[in-house]
Formats: sequence, structure tokens, C-alpha cells
Amino acid sequence: MTAADAAPATDPTATAAAASGAGPTAGGWTLGLDTATPATVAGAAGPGDAPATAARIAIPAAGERPGHTRLLLGLADEVLRETGATWPDVTRIVLGLGPGTFTGIRVGVATGRALALAHGTDLVGVPTPAALAEAAAGPGGRHAGRSVLVVQDARRRELFLTSFAAGAPVAGPDAALPWTVAQDGLAAALDALPELPFVAVGDGAVAFADVLRAAGVVVPDDPAAHAVDGLALIRAAAAMPVAAPDLVRPLYVRDADAVPTAERR
Repeated sequence: MTAADAAPATDPTATAAAASGAGPTAGGWTLGLDTATPATVAGAAGPGDAPATAARIAIPAAGERPGHTRLLLGLADEVLRETGATWPDVTRIVLGLGPGTFTGIRVGVATGRALALAHGTDLVGVPTPAALAEAAAGPGGRHAGRSVLVVQDARRRELFLTSFAAGAPVAGPDAALPWTVAQDGLAAALDALPELPFVAVGDGAVAFADVLRAAGVVVPDDPAAHAVDGLALIRAAAAMPVAAPDLVRPLYVRDADAVPTAERR
């Protein structure tokens, strides 16, 4: 199955951009938050051509549940303090929208919306794979200018795939959207792609590195290459328009496991 074969996902960033018509903020600090994966991620960047930056990531130990609710605001405070900023200095918040775990995405989006309303900041939502692709192939990345396949563990014996062509935008209305394949269908999905990606990143790429490498795709050995980076999330959103908080919505890709009783048949 390719992205074209799958049912298209709605891009919440495109909807929000069309509704707001606003552009990036001119100055101030930007805070990036992502909780779509088991990692709790925060990053901060100041204004200017050489901004002060800081990033934090908390990855649960084997067998532990993610600590998004407990950790997210603390990590946000830490990155702001490290850059010399305070909450009033923040003029933009960038949220990772998923796909990923339903509960995790909701924690991050709800927190980001609340912070934007409380502090009067601009808000931008970015699909989480965009941050992974930006870190790998964006300017300064180890694989800068190369094509990237983001492979995420989707549970249910499935994977989320997002394919970024070399030089293509990683976020915005023209960016690639994720689709879902069965884990045992990864090799077939690679064969169906118009062009084989140069590098694959994400926790799914680690888990299925043998399949990807057998197809000729590079899978970095560095664990950091497969984790969301808060500063890469901020960079991915740099040229994107802002949106009203209620228009920044999670990117789930598929339906939730839990179904309301009234909808069961």
C-alpha cells in the first residue's frame, strides 16, 4: 500500500492555516512541545539569526508508561530557563500533532492550547513526522537534502509511514501525510513507493531495521536520530502560519481503539 492507496488523512495544519491567514511571529521566544510518542519533548529557541536554544527529552524506561502529564510543563520551564527566557517572553508555541498514541497526543495538544490561551501566544501545529524528517534531512542534518521515510510504531501490529522526498517541505499544506501499513507489509510498502527513501528514522525504523536495510535504506545507529527533537519541531514550523487554538487538532490517522457504548453494534 502507498500513500495514494490509503484513505487520505486530513491535514489539520492546512485547515488551520487557511482559517487564520496569519504568518509567523516577528520576535520573541518559541516553545516546542511533543507528546505523540512515548517521549516527552520540549524545546525553546530565542529570536534572531543565532538564537539561544535548549531542548529536553524524557524517554520512559522499559516497561514504564509515558509521563507526559507529569513531565511536560516541567520540561518546558527547564528549556525556557536555560535560554534565559520567562513565560512572558514566549510569543509562539509549536505543537507536535501526531500520529502516535491517542492519549499522548491529547495531552500535548490540550496543554499547548491552554498555554496559548493563558499567555496570548501564537500557536502552530506540526505533524510529528515533520520533526523527525527535519532533524535527519533539514539544513545541518546528517542526511541533509536526502529523502526520508519516517517509520513509527502504530501498535496493533501496524506502522505509521510518512515519506518525504528530497527537498520537499516537511510541514505545511504541500507536505506528505502519514498512512498506515501492517508490520508484515513493510517490505511491500517499500516496493510500492515511487522512489526508495535514502534514510529511515523513527522507533519503527529501529524495530524493523533489518527489513529497511535489506531494501537498501539507511537506518542510523544513533538512537537520538529516531527520537523527536524539540528544536527540529520548531524549525519545521518556522515558515508556517499560526492558528486559533481550537483549529490546532490532533492528527490521528486512524480511529481510536475505544468506541463509545452508544456507537457499538
